[in-house]
Amino acid sequence: MPKCAQNGFQKGDVPLKIEGRTYRLRLTLGSLAEIEARLGVKGPIALAEKIRSFGAKNRNNQEAMTLLECLLRAPDHTGEVRVPHIVKCAKPMDYMPAIATLFEETFS
Repeated sequence: MPKCAQNGFQKGDVPLKIEGRTYRLRLTLGSLAEIEARLGVKGPIALAEKIRSFGAKNRNNQEAMTLLECLLRAPDHTGEVRVPHIVKCAKPMDYMPAIATLFEETFS
């Protein structure tokens, strides 16, 4: 079995390291639908504009955290995805580069 399959990673996943622990980000149709619903955007162009705006000084970090929550795939033993506390404490600059890589690799 390939190493990526053994540790839960799938093709297209992007690793995200926070405080020495590796998490995986995965873009799926379900995560895209959840992102659109939670951020109140419709379609890929509106989503791209919203993501680009995260760098603006007046943007709410909660929207960036919402994006991370939708893409984070770290299921517990019940299969439920839980966002670890340390991830909730991360700053957008800690995870936005990984999110950008995920989108770039998926849509390039």
